[in-house]
Amino acid sequence: MKLRELTVLLWLLLNLPCLSFEVLLNDESIRSWDGSLLQYCYDLPQGKAIPLLEILPPVVERDGCFLETERGRLSDVPMDSLLVWEEGDWFLHLEGEGVKILSVAVYGEPIDNDYLQVWLDWEGITALKESIQRFSSINGLRIETREVPKASSKLVSVVRARGEVPDVIMVQSSDISRLVYEEAIQSLDYIPVQGLSGLSSFNYEGRSWAIPFYFDCQLVFYNRGLVGEIDPGWTLEDLENLSKDPGSGGAGWNIYSAYWFIPFQLGFGKRDLIEDGRVTVLDGPTQEALGYLVERVDDGTFRALERDPMVTLFASGKVGIILSGSYMIEQFERIGMDFGLAPYPEPLRPVLDYKGLAITRKTRNPILARRLIEFLTSKYVQASFCKASYKIPSRREALDGMELNFAISSSLERGYPLPADPLYELYKDTMWKLIRLAISDRLGVREVLEKGQKIIDENSGGVQ
Repeated sequence: MKLRELTVLLWLLLNLPCLSFEVLLNDESIRSWDGSLLQYCYDLPQGKAIPLLEILPPVVERDGCFLETERGRLSDVPMDSLLVWEEGDWFLHLEGEGVKILSVAVYGEPIDNDYLQVWLDWEGITALKESIQRFSSINGLRIETREVPKASSKLVSVVRARGEVPDVIMVQSSDISRLVYEEAIQSLDYIPVQGLSGLSSFNYEGRSWAIPFYFDCQLVFYNRGLVGEIDPGWTLEDLENLSKDPGSGGAGWNIYSAYWFIPFQLGFGKRDLIEDGRVTVLDGPTQEALGYLVERVDDGTFRALERDPMVTLFASGKVGIILSGSYMIEQFERIGMDFGLAPYPEPLRPVLDYKGLAITRKTRNPILARRLIEFLTSKYVQASFCKASYKIPSRREALDGMELNFAISSSLERGYPLPADPLYELYKDTMWKLIRLAISDRLGVREVLEKGQKIIDENSGGVQ
């Protein structure tokens, strides 16, 4: 169908005579929806549809919600029930049947402030802004979104300067302890989190400080033209053999980074990075893992590559296998690479890197901030955003409805969520410097780990 024909069809759909339904707040009409609601709908198996939750006006606390239909008044309707566009009208789908909607009535104290400022970071910002704009447009709100690199560090600076803070900010697990120490964010224990994964990544000192939004996982990327196909049930020995094959281009990644070292520690027998409130690197699994990597770099099996050279060499076909994150899928697809994905080889455990949404301690609008977070972590919003941005949703219902590459689904089953403990940052900063010394053979493995343990022990007491 040509563009002009599609445009005419859309115009006809939007201008079909239909019985609109009203949205009422405390018995006062605040909005009428007809075909204009189609622009906010999802393409679902049922047709053009939108969940009930997304058209309800945000209130301080919802005291009641009633739907007037052609069959009478309904209450206690599940919030994820779908409103489906059928033959020029809106139907509520319940238990496989559709009933025409006449009005939706919500009761509760209105939110008197319609403004929010949201700071965004990392990948997928365009898709996330679109999701936030949907929430804003449907409810007639003023939400300002800003892309702020290293948003948590910026927030700390603003808090210290007693400047104007945003209401909602994107965070990662390693940000939490510092933001709590600086009194920059508030506890979110009051927000329901049923059905969300990754809660431990934002739990610190027994409290929840952010709501998990999405996550990335570590994966193996391989060039099909050089490597062929990789058996998803492969092992570390298989990786070695592939990397030794002269035609494969070899395997390389940022071996210097503690972030990429963690899977080897866990794979060689370490149960957790932080055990009983202490980081231990002078142990058998860590020594075995580091010794293994040093030997394999020395004998030429693996290549130690910084991130940018690694990406360049892989994209140009000069390295056949790399370890990277799911966030790189979009970039390699964009340049048209013929690449495959594999889970980490057994017994390695990949890292799961969660991003969350936090509310600042001095927000001007905590209730609306909460409603925005509840919207963004709802099933259909999560599924739509994550599909558009190559992310993995924290809500299990959204995840269950997605067709995941086996490499990703397998990684989720044995993945390791990064902790929110400040000791993780101390571990990461310490090991980043020392792994480089070991890989370059400037210090022996045992000596490196002894130095690392000493640094960690000496600084653990002052970690905040």
